[in-house]
Amino acid sequence: MSTAPIKPRSSHGPIKTSILGTGMSLSVFHQPSISHLPEHFVLHSIYERTPKGRLDPLIESGKLRGAKVVRNLEEVLEDDEVELVVVSTPNNTHYEYAKRCLNSGKHVLIEKPICPTYAEAQELYSLAEEKGLILGVYQNRRWDSDFLTLRKLLDDNTLGKITELTSSFDRYRPLPSTYTPGTNWKETPGESNNAIYNLGSHLIDQAVLLFGKPEKVQGRVWDSRGIGMDENFEVNLFYPSKTITLKASIVSALPHQLRYLVKGTKGTYSKYTLPSSHPSLKSFDSPVDHEGFDSEPEDGWGTMWVAKEERDGTDFIKEKVPAISGNYNALYENLYESINSGDRSKLSVISEQVLTVLKIIELARKSSEHGRVLHFE
Repeated sequence: MSTAPIKPRSSHGPIKTSILGTGMSLSVFHQPSISHLPEHFVLHSIYERTPKGRLDPLIESGKLRGAKVVRNLEEVLEDDEVELVVVSTPNNTHYEYAKRCLNSGKHVLIEKPICPTYAEAQELYSLAEEKGLILGVYQNRRWDSDFLTLRKLLDDNTLGKITELTSSFDRYRPLPSTYTPGTNWKETPGESNNAIYNLGSHLIDQAVLLFGKPEKVQGRVWDSRGIGMDENFEVNLFYPSKTITLKASIVSALPHQLRYLVKGTKGTYSKYTLPSSHPSLKSFDSPVDHEGFDSEPEDGWGTMWVAKEERDGTDFIKEKVPAISGNYNALYENLYESINSGDRSKLSVISEQVLTVLKIIELARKSSEHGRVLHFE
């Protein structure tokens, strides 16, 4: 495989960006970050194959001013003005769309999971290098308020050497009586729609970022609502001196779900999520804004217990851990730096980490199928 130098930019102004897809990611993640960074990016166009009214609120609020809506992907691929394409479509379309965009000379930012399979992801990275283009992956939850807070806590070594960490995205979503199969692609059985690809991609990526590659993987995936797809998962990553448990349950009947439980040789940290109806969240435009664009409200701060002495029966000091502000814009700032400088080594979300996440997903599903612990090789 030949590696070409990064394609030089034809201008030094904002990167003209086209977004494929009109789901929640457009309005909650990508459009806000682009609008917050006008010197770096400008929204050139949005690919909406079939009008469904999803863009109406954005258009009426003026947030799409200057951007055009296209019905044919070729209009994006053949437009020389478009430098970057954001692939924000169902998981099983990522590979095809990203490959077409790279072959058309466009840099690509692709939603997690990058692809359904490790092999497809490898092919896309090879193609990007061959074409001299940047391929980024939107692992935005690295910049969540709660994860940045946890990362600082671990960096400060306040808890000592970590021995156990549980990271979960539990929810309470029993199947409604009005449920209609096929209305939501994330709840439609099919390749790469399972929870381990969606929520799992985030949790596994965070673990890989903190601790690197595991030695062994154990997984279980299952369907609890009877819709024909695995909406729950539990993955154990085994390291020489610690075990990391990553999980998501879709029917967890609790008002405050456990987000983190971290045990170290000197202390423990626990963190619970806030329900979207919590009064503390009313100051935000949407229930997710505090995660990526602001600090979590004080009612959602985690609690830390630190041993006064390292001995059995000691007392503990209890304190709240103030939340660090989330910063989803940082991912886009990093992408701009990589494209503008022509240096893919500047990317925060590197290919080795992305491929490790996919390998863990594949091993966890295989582990679930065969009922055994598997070596990460």
